[in-house]
Amino acid sequence: MPPASPAPSAAAPAGSGPDTDGAAVRPAPGRASARTGMVLGVEAGSTLVEAMVATVDGEVVGRGRSALANPTALPIADVVAHLGEAVRQALAPVPPDSVAGVVVGAAGILRYSRGPSAEALAKCWIDAGLRCPVHVVADAVTAFAAGTPRPCGSVLIAGVGAIAARVEGEEVTARIDGNGWLVGDDGSGFWIGRQAVRAVFAALDGRGEPTLLAEAVLATVTGDEAVPPTAEDQIAALRDAVYDGPPIALAALAPLVSAAATAGDRVAQRIVDRSVSLLMATATALTGDNPDEPLVLAGSLLTAPGPIGAEVQRRLAEHHGGTPLIAAPGAAGAAWLAARVLDPTIGAGVHARLAGGAAAAAGTGEG
Repeated sequence: MPPASPAPSAAAPAGSGPDTDGAAVRPAPGRASARTGMVLGVEAGSTLVEAMVATVDGEVVGRGRSALANPTALPIADVVAHLGEAVRQALAPVPPDSVAGVVVGAAGILRYSRGPSAEALAKCWIDAGLRCPVHVVADAVTAFAAGTPRPCGSVLIAGVGAIAARVEGEEVTARIDGNGWLVGDDGSGFWIGRQAVRAVFAALDGRGEPTLLAEAVLATVTGDEAVPPTAEDQIAALRDAVYDGPPIALAALAPLVSAAATAGDRVAQRIVDRSVSLLMATATALTGDNPDEPLVLAGSLLTAPGPIGAEVQRRLAEHHGGTPLIAAPGAAGAAWLAARVLDPTIGAGVHARLAGGAAAAAGTGEG
């Protein structure tokens, strides 16, 4: 399959604030030397924003977290607000002008470089007090960098959405899927959630077999643990709740499917099996079987404990000829990219410290 067009780096218009021209990040003239400068890494994803301030040596000094910031799913004002909140939290321990480089990994990257969206986002960095280069890359780039310090390889991401990408430097040079919940993202959290709701409808109206998912999905989607007494009322309540909320919210049902499959539910197990097959098809359409090239797994379905991640890891190890690498939170990858530009001599030890700091924060819910 021929590679898709590379995803361009995005940036704010020239002259609107920090240097965001989309080229390689350049330390601002007169800034602190590489080993004393701070960097800011931001992951602006489809479920949340995570921000991390660190030294170029990999010491994490500040973290922040806020709600999602995908400009294809939210009004730009909400995106700016969420980005600003996470960045302000992360910058709280340090003067903003001590930050010498910023990398942002963004879902919906093209919106960061177009018209009013780009202007509003550029102002976000200025309002946070940043006066240094801000470089925006595809979230696949930061996800890959969160799993390995090497500059080239492949990443499979499966969370709310799903995509496989080939990364070279700071560019996506090929991609499979990642086409969004409406027409793509096969095997993703949204895909699983949609299948779960369909399975519950089928169980309730007699087309399908009974499933443990029925009560769990009804309670989660409706927000009411008191399940209606009749199948007809349950169908109506589920249908109304699904259509009253944003479609992407169905991704929150994915953990219920994994739990039901682990408990032996055959309906849930079939959904899990199909998800694994779809994700494998996405990954193997892009990756070869060369164990010398890193293959990184990212996203909640692949990095959190559960049957999907475990089986995808096992199958990809067989296909790839080597064990896939598990990504840390994407903010660590963004911080690594920013630090590497400020000091190209940094090595794997710095990467490990950044990844460890991000993983520890994620494990404690800090930020």
